[in-house]
Amino acid sequence: MKDRILYLITALMLINSYCMGQPHVEKMIMQDNKAYLSIWYKKGIDTVFFNAIDGFKNNLTDLEKLELIKGLLKFEGDTIRHPGMGFPVYYANDARAIRFSPKSKYYTLEISSLYFVNRIAYGTYTDYYSPAPVLYDNIENVEINDCPQKVKLVFSEYKKWFDECIKTGKIPKYFPFNDGRYVWLYGKKSRFSKDGKLIE
Repeated sequence: MKDRILYLITALMLINSYCMGQPHVEKMIMQDNKAYLSIWYKKGIDTVFFNAIDGFKNNLTDLEKLELIKGLLKFEGDTIRHPGMGFPVYYANDARAIRFSPKSKYYTLEISSLYFVNRIAYGTYTDYYSPAPVLYDNIENVEINDCPQKVKLVFSEYKKWFDECIKTGKIPKYFPFNDGRYVWLYGKKSRFSKDGKLIE
């Protein structure tokens, strides 16, 4: 009888681990003291990786995406430099693919985390909304990658958005992060209205 109970418990644990997703967000420090984020979500036998190339299209639910985003928001205030240069990644072949070279020579882990929030939440629209990991001040007309106090204000907007998403259990189609003073460099306004209708 004990063997049968032990077998059932083991089987239930295996089924549970197979059905539940496993979010992974980790800082990987390099020899030169720069760092990057390792981001993936294991779902059953599938694993979705998020980097500059992968993760645009995935089968994650909004709640699973929010699990990953929760891990990314823990990097607020992390000003370790990312090894990348902040240049845009071009995947769009149409008029949305604006060609530009940012003045910022680097970006930090906290900016990288926000950039990946966009990638996880908005998938293929990421290049449209945040074509490069560079933040911009619309009033002073300057890039702000080297202004941690301003990046902190951007972070607070993302945390408010996240709290609303958690309340509803959904990620809205509307992208709110290019409407105010601090925006993504050359990022366009949302393609959807606040009620989720396509407006372009």
